[in-house]
Amino acid sequence: MIMGQSFKPSEYSIENAIKEAVRYNGGIYVGDNYVTKDHGDYIEVNIDANNPKDHISFNIYYDESGRITKVVPHK
Repeated sequence: MIMGQSFKPSEYSIENAIKEAVRYNGGIYVGDNYVTKDHGDYIEVNIDANNPKDHISFNIYYDESGRITKVVPHK
């Protein structure tokens, strides 16, 4: 799987997570229909969707207390 192309988070494999884990300081979490990636100062979220990319994605920013401060959708 090449990231940046169409991918469905529910089909994300442990192999994909291991390959990407070396690229990020934080963790990669895989659910039934979502993948989250901890980038340190924000969390990237990818969720299954019926669109050309097969997913929607956005970044969630938070403060020191864990309160969400901003959500930025990917285009």
